[in-house]
Amino acid sequence: METLEILAIIVFIITYLLIAVNRTPWFEIKRSYAALLGAVLMIIIGALSLTDAFDSIDFKVLLLLLGMMTLVADLEYAGFFTLISEALLKYSGSGAKLLLIIMCLSALLSAIALNDAIVLMFTPIVIRCCHKLNVNPIPYLVGLMMSANIGSIATAVGNPQNAYIASHANIDFGHFCLYSLPIAISCLIVTYILLYLIFRRSFSKKYEYELVEENERAIDERRLKVMLAIVVLTFIGFTITGMTDVELYQVALVAGLASLIVVCTSSVKDTVWVAKKVDWHILLFFIGLFILIGGASRSGLIADLASMIPGFGAGETPDTVSLSVFSVVLSNLVSNVPAVMLIMNMMPAADLMLCITLAASSTLAGNTTLLGSAANIIVAERSERYGINIDFFRFMAVGVIVTIATICVMLLCINLMFIS
Repeated sequence: METLEILAIIVFIITYLLIAVNRTPWFEIKRSYAALLGAVLMIIIGALSLTDAFDSIDFKVLLLLLGMMTLVADLEYAGFFTLISEALLKYSGSGAKLLLIIMCLSALLSAIALNDAIVLMFTPIVIRCCHKLNVNPIPYLVGLMMSANIGSIATAVGNPQNAYIASHANIDFGHFCLYSLPIAISCLIVTYILLYLIFRRSFSKKYEYELVEENERAIDERRLKVMLAIVVLTFIGFTITGMTDVELYQVALVAGLASLIVVCTSSVKDTVWVAKKVDWHILLFFIGLFILIGGASRSGLIADLASMIPGFGAGETPDTVSLSVFSVVLSNLVSNVPAVMLIMNMMPAADLMLCITLAASSTLAGNTTLLGSAANIIVAERSERYGINIDFFRFMAVGVIVTIATICVMLLCINLMFIS
């Protein structure tokens, strides 16, 4: 083993440990900064040059994420999530019906936009609703996390790892949805049934907590109608990308820009408000990972890693079961985005069945623990502001059951769609 590869291994392990742990009694480092640190170290040790580092960045993925995050922020500006909150209180009631509505709404919205952005705005909505009804918010917050993860499977823009897979493997939006949507729907139904059975006794219990109110955006009906029209046109644009030379990121950018112009008609200064709502850390995280994976690949580390895992060596193709197990384990060690970026470089990118399996399994893996996905962490951290603690081990006890069940459902769907 050459010196460069040894150094690359050290950088790779340190970076992935920082991404996985990110918080210790001695220090705290954001995942985006950890990824950027790893990228810089890869350049310093000579695993790749500055030119190679720049070339390894997939700007199509970054622009797709930027466009969608801008669109979601503009929807919040127009009061879309306030409207959802009011409707939830008006029509849901409590118990099993409330859980069903929260999960369906969360899944639907997460398929339309990034699940991380959806749970960021939906968490206080769910808590306020539970406060009004004086019910325990834990079952509904767990339902929110899991349904957001599951719903995001349905489209190429539902979560960051889907966007990466679709772009990296050149899968058009329509084909991605054709195979992913049935998986998402089936897994959502199974998850709802399981959560209902697990939490059914909690629905009737009253819950006392102090609610800290957060300011909601007022509903701007005129601008909201225009925003919703932009959303519809965006998804029409996504569906025809496979039949034209237009790419996903181009549609997303136009949508983000168009919705931003709508905000500017109210006040140009409000673009600063929108910019603050965009999660720039996700973009930095991806840039760091692109360079880190690029350095690992050029140093020969990726090839060596692949050769040690059954089905991933040179000339080998993993089956759906081994890929799913590897994806679930790795996603819960380092989170699903870095796991997907690593695995995609270890398998044939042109295999549609394996790409859909990786996208679905890595996302379903996020339901195993609170650290399994960024969406889970966002819900848990926002809930703490209201004095609501989601216990790590109790969540995992539920999450393991849900993950095993949904992975089995996913594999069944994959077999029916691709093999039968």
